[in-house]
Amino acid sequence: MTARREPSVRQKAFSNDQRFIATLTAMLLLLLTLLAAGGFFAYIGLFGLQMNTFENRQNLRVERVISAFSRELGHIRNLTRVLQNSPSVQQALDAGQPADLDALAASFVRFARAVPAISQVRWLDPSGEEKVRINLSQGRPYRVGEAELQNKAQRYYFQEALRTAPGQVYLSRLDLNLEHNLIVRPLEPSLRASILTGAHDDQHPGVLVININLTAFFEQLRSLSDSRMTLELVDEQGYWLLHPEREREWGLQLNRRDQNLGLLSPALWQSLTRPQTGDNLLQGGRLWSSARLHYDLDATDKSTPAHAFVLVASAPGAIAKIRTHLLTAVILAGLVLLALGLAALYHLYRTHRERARLSVALEQEQQQLVRAYSNLEQSHIQLHELQDELVESRRLSSLGMMVAGVAHELNTPTGGALMAISTLQTQLQKLQTSVREGMTRTALDSFLSHTESGLQLAEQNLRRAADLIRSFKRMAVDRSHNEISRFDLAELIRDLRNSLSHRLKKSPIGLVMDIHEPLQLTGYPGILSQVLQNLIDNALSHGFKPGHSGEIHVTATLSGERLLLSVSDNGQGIDPQVRDALFDPFVTSRRSEGHTGLGLHLVHQWVYQLLEGSMSVESDATGTSFSLDIPLEVKGGL
Repeated sequence: MTARREPSVRQKAFSNDQRFIATLTAMLLLLLTLLAAGGFFAYIGLFGLQMNTFENRQNLRVERVISAFSRELGHIRNLTRVLQNSPSVQQALDAGQPADLDALAASFVRFARAVPAISQVRWLDPSGEEKVRINLSQGRPYRVGEAELQNKAQRYYFQEALRTAPGQVYLSRLDLNLEHNLIVRPLEPSLRASILTGAHDDQHPGVLVININLTAFFEQLRSLSDSRMTLELVDEQGYWLLHPEREREWGLQLNRRDQNLGLLSPALWQSLTRPQTGDNLLQGGRLWSSARLHYDLDATDKSTPAHAFVLVASAPGAIAKIRTHLLTAVILAGLVLLALGLAALYHLYRTHRERARLSVALEQEQQQLVRAYSNLEQSHIQLHELQDELVESRRLSSLGMMVAGVAHELNTPTGGALMAISTLQTQLQKLQTSVREGMTRTALDSFLSHTESGLQLAEQNLRRAADLIRSFKRMAVDRSHNEISRFDLAELIRDLRNSLSHRLKKSPIGLVMDIHEPLQLTGYPGILSQVLQNLIDNALSHGFKPGHSGEIHVTATLSGERLLLSVSDNGQGIDPQVRDALFDPFVTSRRSEGHTGLGLHLVHQWVYQLLEGSMSVESDATGTSFSLDIPLEVKGGL
């Protein structure tokens, strides 16, 4: 037998080189695969973070527009009711005597002079005939002559006003002002507020109509568009009411039927008209955020549109720019990593030692793990910073709701005081006329009687306004200073109730405060007030089915050196899908409606960490109850 020859050193080296090259080739392919996969997922993740930033910023802008509309429409409703209930209007339309159209016109003129946004004030009889109309010319109100009065029986807003329940204010849709069936130039975005007069308030039957010129308000909305995002307002049929390009606006009334969102962007329009409007949509290279705007909250079964759409979109090209930047960054990072990988492989090839190659590979893997851990730790820190920012945003949102409550609650007393003073001025003018013409005893007695009642009314309203201001001031100071102080629980509850009264008036849900004895606490009054408000807001938003009535009870009892607080409702209970994770951050069953899921999470954190207490929750089909156990004296600090 021929002895088998051992491979030569060169053959062994060649064989080892072949195996080593094969190993290097496999490692190179693996590196390329990992880089491609890592670059893809990095791009997706970074793009998602950028989109989240855009979405949050645009959603805040949408909420700002909705809030501005709510304040403006609430102000218009209040103006309409103030005018109808003014003594001069009630006296002019007193059903016990013929309608005093001259006195009614004088009252309209005074009212229009006091409210610059009014473009027209009218009173129409049940047949639609204008009996009194006040127009404004260059900001000065004047009465329109009888020959120029028109019949408005065929106008939709008059017909809808006749179907409105007594005491309710009907708000027309947003459209352009017409005069003699012609569009007024320059264009005047208008809204008409109507309210019935008649037997229900001992007045002559008819319709009181106020035309509000929204040109200034629309210009304020237009200013919200900037280089980062644009604001659009679209009616229910898809026609623009507000657009950065003015030629696209009012297409329905100006016979520009091609300027319609449904025609120009069908996918976006289809998304808007879905029942769950409010999601963000990436369409046409732009990010769109939207919300429905319901501007006639008093409407009940009307055929006219009940809402419009608020659209906020990223600037054209902004998303493409982000994609380009991210792709460039990911590609550069991939090239750097590829270069590092090739350098490592080249180093392994030169050393030609499997043991050294394994050692270097292990070291590289360890370095990658360290970098991954560092990135994870940094991401964790950023997540906590983002959560802190969301907490601050929640507190600022609460402050905004409190400011809205101040504006709403002060409208009534200040408006009443203003009307009382206006009436006193009218009586004074009559007295001066009587003095010049020969004052009678009857005129003097009448003036004294009206003066006394008017001063009493003004004093009552101003005292009410002062009480509200003091109440809201206490709450604002408490929430802006996170310091331990001594406070009265009953006073804190009253202040909180005042801040929520405007929301409760619009809701069929009642709030019952059961605080029978004076309780002095030492702790954080602003934090405790915010905790109670979050729990009440949670009950109002989630505790009851839409349109259902019910009650929310807040009770406080003393147990030794501890205070037991309870916020309970008789609503539908907590959704089982979120019950187990109720206090986790970002858990909500109504995210599509703008809820962040931070309210109860913050309550839990505040109760345990700041108020040094504990809390529990019980819920079933008959309602939900949150129980808080906190000390009468908090000893810790922020």
